[in-house]
Amino acid sequence: MKKLLLLVAMATVMLGVSAQNPYAYKLSTTDVSETSATFHYSLNAPATSVVLKFYNGDAEVGSITMPAEMIVAGDHSYIVNYADHNLPKGVELTWKMIVSGEKVTAPVELTDKVMKFYSPAGVAVDVNPESDYFGTMYLTESSVSSSTNYFSTVANGTNGIGLYAMDPRFNFEKDTNGKYGYNCGMQSSASLVDWRPARMHISDDGRMFILSQRVNTGYPLYELNRETMTVSPVFEGTLDTSTGIVTNGDVQVAAGAGVGFDVIGSGDNLKLLMMTCTPANTTGPANYKTNEYDLGSAATWGEAPSRNITAFDGKAVNNAGINLCYDGNGGAWFSQWRGAPTANEPSYMHADLATNEADVVETSIYSRNGGMAFNADHTLMVRGEGYSKKFVVYSVENGQLTKLYEYSCSSFTGWNQFAFDYANNLIACDNVAEVFGMIQLPLADDVVTPAAAKYNFTVPAPVYSVAGAPKELFNADNAWDPANVNSEMSLDAQSGLYTFTGGEAELSAGSKVEFKVVENHSWDVSYGVEGNNVEIEVPADGIYTLTVTFDAETGTVRGVLNLVQAVYGKMYILGEVNGNSWSATEGVEMTTEDGKVYTANVLVIKPENAAPMLKANNNQYAYFSFSTKLADPSSSDPWGDIASSRIGAVSEPSADNPNGDFFINGGLLGQDLSLEYNTNPHAFRLAEGNYQIVLDKENMTMSVTGSTLTGIDDIEGAANVVSIRYYNLQGVESATPFDGMNVVVKQLSNGQKVVTKQMK
Repeated sequence: MKKLLLLVAMATVMLGVSAQNPYAYKLSTTDVSETSATFHYSLNAPATSVVLKFYNGDAEVGSITMPAEMIVAGDHSYIVNYADHNLPKGVELTWKMIVSGEKVTAPVELTDKVMKFYSPAGVAVDVNPESDYFGTMYLTESSVSSSTNYFSTVANGTNGIGLYAMDPRFNFEKDTNGKYGYNCGMQSSASLVDWRPARMHISDDGRMFILSQRVNTGYPLYELNRETMTVSPVFEGTLDTSTGIVTNGDVQVAAGAGVGFDVIGSGDNLKLLMMTCTPANTTGPANYKTNEYDLGSAATWGEAPSRNITAFDGKAVNNAGINLCYDGNGGAWFSQWRGAPTANEPSYMHADLATNEADVVETSIYSRNGGMAFNADHTLMVRGEGYSKKFVVYSVENGQLTKLYEYSCSSFTGWNQFAFDYANNLIACDNVAEVFGMIQLPLADDVVTPAAAKYNFTVPAPVYSVAGAPKELFNADNAWDPANVNSEMSLDAQSGLYTFTGGEAELSAGSKVEFKVVENHSWDVSYGVEGNNVEIEVPADGIYTLTVTFDAETGTVRGVLNLVQAVYGKMYILGEVNGNSWSATEGVEMTTEDGKVYTANVLVIKPENAAPMLKANNNQYAYFSFSTKLADPSSSDPWGDIASSRIGAVSEPSADNPNGDFFINGGLLGQDLSLEYNTNPHAFRLAEGNYQIVLDKENMTMSVTGSTLTGIDDIEGAANVVSIRYYNLQGVESATPFDGMNVVVKQLSNGQKVVTKQMK
């Protein structure tokens, strides 16, 4: 680190009476409902303006200026109706309080806040808004007097020696016995030698440490459990009560009684800087030692120190007034009570911890009690200077100090420890003047307090769903069902729109899809087009899904039909195929990929009870034709129902074929045969067998390929049988015969197939 530079810029000192810089604390959110939420905050002092602001991420989404009655010191609650402030719904919101106060141009001692303590030794303030104890101020009393002039006197209803906690308005806490102050689980008496609470520091993540100063018979440093208000030693090991040294096995953990310390960082990055002396009451420079510990998230330390800071060796001589402070820039300051400082006994000293070298040794400034502190972000530093009850505040940037304010307080003589609160008010204690109090510092900007993350809130968004017909598009059991939870819409955080895509439905060209968006599964509030249903006409036959988009801000509803698969007109083979009889209500459905060419693989089998053929020698010919639909089995006139849908052969009647049926003999297999629509068309006649029938609807032709049933006696001797397959009347294949009628296909070694009919 470069050597620190001291740039002097004296401010004019202005005496006067003022209030402390105001800020908001005790921020919380309660009673979050569908319409409103209540926001709580407290002010430590009167403000000139208080503004509640809401944020979605980094974007400000709402701002409310508090009324005059809610900018006075004290506790406040404010109910926010979402609709009045257009807060976004369904997203997590954070909030902050921006507090303005009367400005001062120089420090002002708040004499009405000065309190008497017999031996005040340390102060600290919790400045972490995420902490449950944010804003709490702490003071240690290291010994007590019987005089009732002191707040901490036991006769005044306190615990005497111990830790005193108060809110930012100086309202002191009481323990479970109703006494002011906490003994922290330690003994508490004027003659006690193992608990002398002194300097305090709070880490960035809220861990609180208390030095038990200059006591051989007690551990040098303790950590406070804020919930139970009890302390436990940080250094794990055996305490030598004659020297104050803590050891763990052969390892020296702490080198003596505590005289000063600081912490920096949080979690696994927490570091502890500690100065000790051996024995407790010595003043010899060689007996002081400074160590740094990479404590991290551990509760105790039982190893040798992480490193020794030799830069401060041989410089400490006054164990009653020592402070250590990390500077936030890789270095640390050491201070001690010196009336005539020298190079070997400086009042203030700075070291670069990376190089372990001193770069500032202050010999020109007198320090009474060694008071020194930084604010939370290490942009301000304060320290006591001179004989005239004076302190000086510096701004800090890149390791350089620039003097901002110099001020002498009437109530203080010296400064044991300072601490900055969240609004950069100073609290301080002085065991010479036996006082604790506050000084208001000039404040350039408003004080912004963010609510802790646990008080983030979400404006409940209404549940929007879609109801309409046909029901399949809405994943519903019934059409127009507002209670259907399967059609709830989801919010797209990026676009701010609600969307829903439902199930599939087969729709016909010219038909309509109708729907509305409903709120909270009720028809009480619904959205469509000017109060009517949204209607979409189906452009073509097909299988569709429906995507609905809804803008809750404008009430705009849009729907888009998504074609999943084109659906073409159906085609059926009527007649004696796959075991069917001649009927208008049953048929074999053909398949198509383009709505033009339709295909079916069928078995043509003449039923045993069918009427004989009119044409001689054709009794094993079955007959069939086509239709674009089937009749309802319950119809009283099934053939009439499908009359306009029938397709058959183009043929003329003859003497031996008066019906004009078209016989497909072997020579016509594979040939294109003409078709026509007719209310009573001519049928095709086809010998029994296994076939593929192809119908070209665009060109109105059909063709048949396949094998007819053949007698086996005349060819079986000519070749060997390679394989045998069996088919039932539905065309299902098997290696073994089915019960009932079978079509038997034998593959011969000469490449021929023999197809016969067999009853099992």
